Amino acid sequence: MNKNIITSVLLTLLIFPMFAQKEVSSNIDQYRNKGYFNITKFGYIFVGDATLETFSPEEGVVVTSLPTDKAGAFTLHTINGYFFNPYFSLGLGFGLDGYRNPRYNTLPVYLDLRGYFNDALTSPYAFLNYGTLVKIENGPKNGNMFNIGVGYKLPLNDDSRFVLVGDIAYSYKAVSNDGESIRNSNSYVRLKGVMLSIGVMF
Repeated sequence: MNKNIITSVLLTLLIFPMFAQKEVSSNIDQYRNKGYFNITKFGYIFVGDATLETFSPEEGVVVTSLPTDKAGAFTLHTINGYFFNPYFSLGLGFGLDGYRNPRYNTLPVYLDLRGYFNDALTSPYAFLNYGTLVKIENGPKNGNMFNIGVGYKLPLNDDSRFVLVGDIAYSYKAVSNDGESIRNSNSYVRLKGVMLSIGVMF
């Protein structure tokens, strides 16, 4: 009888973890599209259009084209967000964009909206960023930014918690030169271009 009890207990100890593991596995975010997420990515902005816009009571608004032959910016961004469902996420992004010609270091702070086409680990997506920015070089300056683009996510491998993301976007920034908001500024720079980036999502 003792032998039967011991056998029953051993079988229970062996079988129960299998069911428990199955239950836990069913709750794993295998597609990386549930709950909290982070995206950290590196990129480069190819500036195609740069203008300096100034205002004076005598001349009104004067628009001056700036050279773009050596223009561009290296970028580093991180986004923390939440999936409301497998197809839609909302996040808050922070970044550092180092421009050259014109030489600006900007710190974007923005909302990140993303829409995914598949409820799967591999999926194309579209995204929209909108927010403010600070020119951190030589003191804070006001500005605003806007990105709209498309991308693709895919796993690094079957067992990895990290997912590779790559995207392309239209990038727009307006940077005040006098510390005022863009609406009230008498001197600001507009930067428009194409941004390519690659990063990881977890």
